[in-house]
Amino acid sequence: MRPIRNWSRRIRFGLLNRFVLRPTTEPIDYRPQVRCRVSLLDHANSNANDSVSNEWIECFVHRVGDASTSKVVDNSNLDDWRDILPPNDLVLKFPGTGGRAERSTPFPMQPNQPISPSAEVWTWNPPGYGGSPGHATLKNLSGAAAAWSQKVLNARTQTTADGCSTRIWLCGNSLGCLPAMHVAASLMNAYPSAILWIRNPPDLRRVILNISARYRATTAMQHVSAVLPKNVDAIDLAGRCKVPAVFLMSEKDSLVLPEYQMAIHAAYAGQKLVVELSGLSHDDVLEEEHRPAINNALDWAIRQSQRPA
Repeated sequence: MRPIRNWSRRIRFGLLNRFVLRPTTEPIDYRPQVRCRVSLLDHANSNANDSVSNEWIECFVHRVGDASTSKVVDNSNLDDWRDILPPNDLVLKFPGTGGRAERSTPFPMQPNQPISPSAEVWTWNPPGYGGSPGHATLKNLSGAAAAWSQKVLNARTQTTADGCSTRIWLCGNSLGCLPAMHVAASLMNAYPSAILWIRNPPDLRRVILNISARYRATTAMQHVSAVLPKNVDAIDLAGRCKVPAVFLMSEKDSLVLPEYQMAIHAAYAGQKLVVELSGLSHDDVLEEEHRPAINNALDWAIRQSQRPA
């Protein structure tokens, strides 16, 4: 019976990935960002001829403020960044299910209104997206995010006698909120100045069942959604996250309904600020009318990150 159960579980995982993930690999113009390849292997265990599919992650970097005048290294690896002074603010960004790092903007950093002398915005392409090798799968999404984040944090943060002095921003959009929350829950004890900044986080099970109901496929998708990995369970993650969090919520989101998002807000264990983006649907771009609320959220997040322990 066990082989049958394992076979059934693999099929459900496959259907789940196809239902949720939208990986693309076509070349995209990424300028003015810098492309970087981050190895997920320890040097002691790496091999020049190794072809392990998930041994590295492709990512792209915006450099803001004083950082923009420093030496820029394209098509690089983290070792190439060792001689570049780490920024005051380090942003790790996780796009949504159809997103690509090549299209990333510096947001929430604002080049025209810098919040610190220098900032770097690192956006990943998860396995199976863009130039990152491997297969796009929910099962390994959060683990790969944590490994990539730790590597970048080790290389691009400033450390003093009192600990890490770099302010860390973990930013996610839609599906990308889940790896961002996983990183916040699992890695942030060493980074007390961390901030979580996410928009429209999905409770995947509820979203999947809501969509399947439109096609009268609820019963089938109940079985499929039952194999969702724990590390992409937004409610569970919210209960384990304690860093200050800004939740951006699109008022007219018809994909990740506001009521789903509010349940995640309520479960969140840390300090939080909820910003409703009036008039916007799930993928709509922020408009000028939202700038005051965004600026207020940035001010709040910075104050929270500077609170004494």
